Amino acid sequence: MKLTKSKVLEPLSLSDTPLAFRMSIIAKQYYGAAHKHFEDIDLERNFFFLNFISKHKHISQQTLADCMHKDKTTIVHVIDYLSDKGLVKRIQNPDDRREHMIIATKKADNFINKISTGFGELNKKAFKGFNNKEKELFLNMMERIQSNVSELPSEDYSFQYIKRKK
Repeated sequence: MKLTKSKVLEPLSLSDTPLAFRMSIIAKQYYGAAHKHFEDIDLERNFFFLNFISKHKHISQQTLADCMHKDKTTIVHVIDYLSDKGLVKRIQNPDDRREHMIIATKKADNFINKISTGFGELNKKAFKGFNNKEKELFLNMMERIQSNVSELPSEDYSFQYIKRKK
């Protein structure tokens, strides 16, 4: 039996390619571009975390974990990293001593505008060729997909915060 070399298929051209695979490729390319864009800011991959924290006067570690769809351990590592750089600090919640609030420091202000502007530029490049209606439609569809997927049975319970009773 003679084996012939088959044509290699492009995974994204297949109709049954998992949506998550498609999104992961976009995410890798986007974050690679972000890393290059922010290479003069020594924050590893924590640009968006710092940007998000700075948009709040204070945010609890748990709320940050829920919003970022990350487990508590990951959030602690990120906060430790940003804290060691002097960009955020933990303060004890005066109403609940078990809870720590995270706030951006004055030193973080040196980076926030560049990070926020940089993500705006990257998003603009990602939406090149899209009109405003297409962009809005795409973002609405992404929200609907996220909502639909969050309802699927999953072994990763860190994404189940939407359903959690408060």
